[in-house]
Amino acid sequence: MMLGILFVLIAADIFLIIAFFRLQRQQSAHHEIVRELTEERSMLIDLRTQIRSELADAQHKIRVMKDQMQVLATEVEQEIRHGLSGISAEAEKIISSVSQKLDAPMIALGEKQRFIAQLARDTKNERELLARLVARSENVARLLKAGGSWEDIVDEIQARRYEDIRAMLSRGHSVDTVASELGVSEQEVRIVSGTI
Repeated sequence: MMLGILFVLIAADIFLIIAFFRLQRQQSAHHEIVRELTEERSMLIDLRTQIRSELADAQHKIRVMKDQMQVLATEVEQEIRHGLSGISAEAEKIISSVSQKLDAPMIALGEKQRFIAQLARDTKNERELLARLVARSENVARLLKAGGSWEDIVDEIQARRYEDIRAMLSRGHSVDTVASELGVSEQEVRIVSGTI
């Protein structure tokens, strides 16, 4: 029985030794896992630190780029404004120069047109006056050929003068214009105009 107990004690010791070695093996495996986990954790911490620093660098670069873009945008806007004001000023100068170059000939042309119109009116008046003088001269020559007396000629000239006065007044000429063109007094023209 003692042998049985001894045998049981030896078996128990062997079982305990095996269990101890197994436990030690498991413990070393656990230590290995813990060590690997610790290494992976430290690698993750390093990776996280590296990512954070890279993100911080990227954010810093983005901020710097944003500031640079704002400065560039401001400079571009100022350049555009300056360019537009310069272009507007140049366009105004060109328009002013062209206007001055065109206005002077146009003014001169307008003055020449007014002069030509006045000259045409004067020529027309002179032609009418010349036509009346020619008609009077023809009447005087006709009367002289017909052997009329000077009294008849003067009466005919006077009658023609009155007809001319009436004709000019009917065309709308003023009393002083009729008097100066026909060489008669304004009073005579007024007398004749009162008979129309």
